[in-house]
Amino acid sequence: MKMDIQNQINCWLQNDEKAFEKVFHYYYPRLFRYALRYIKDEFWAEELAMDVLARIWEKKSAITAAETFENYLFTATRNHLVNRWQRKIDGLLSLETLPAGVADSKSKDASSQYDPVLSKELETVYHNSVSELPPQRRLIFLLHRNEHLSYKEIARKLDISPKTVENHIGAALKQLRVAMLQYLTSIIL
Repeated sequence: MKMDIQNQINCWLQNDEKAFEKVFHYYYPRLFRYALRYIKDEFWAEELAMDVLARIWEKKSAITAAETFENYLFTATRNHLVNRWQRKIDGLLSLETLPAGVADSKSKDASSQYDPVLSKELETVYHNSVSELPPQRRLIFLLHRNEHLSYKEIARKLDISPKTVENHIGAALKQLRVAMLQYLTSIIL
């Protein structure tokens, strides 16, 4: 079977479009199962497998040999998972600058696009990461997030410059993003 699929890949790379159908039917279930291990949602695993195969179809010129196709395919799938999670993290972190009511409604919309178990785990990682921020940074971040104070208001309240507040918020967001990405990378690799 391995030799047959490599022949089909080679035929497809030489512009035999029908050969891709066999390649698709061979790899789709494998990509689906691979994605399902990480996102635990059949709908999103199917969508991810289809999306990766569609991108492979579009980027056929980037594939040089049938022998490396499988590695290329699974690496593309892993990268697609990481990119989705990066967007999820960015969405969660961008919600931190919105008023609580808006953030709650948007977070439900954002979470519905992803595995709810993963969303809960990310929220746990997020809250743990906030608690691990240095005290001054955590205070500034929470004043901005929870009490919706502007940088100037926080600066006046803490007797520091608005630029210091901006630096602390930026560093906090960066630290939170890194912690979440480390978590996601650890479960996919």
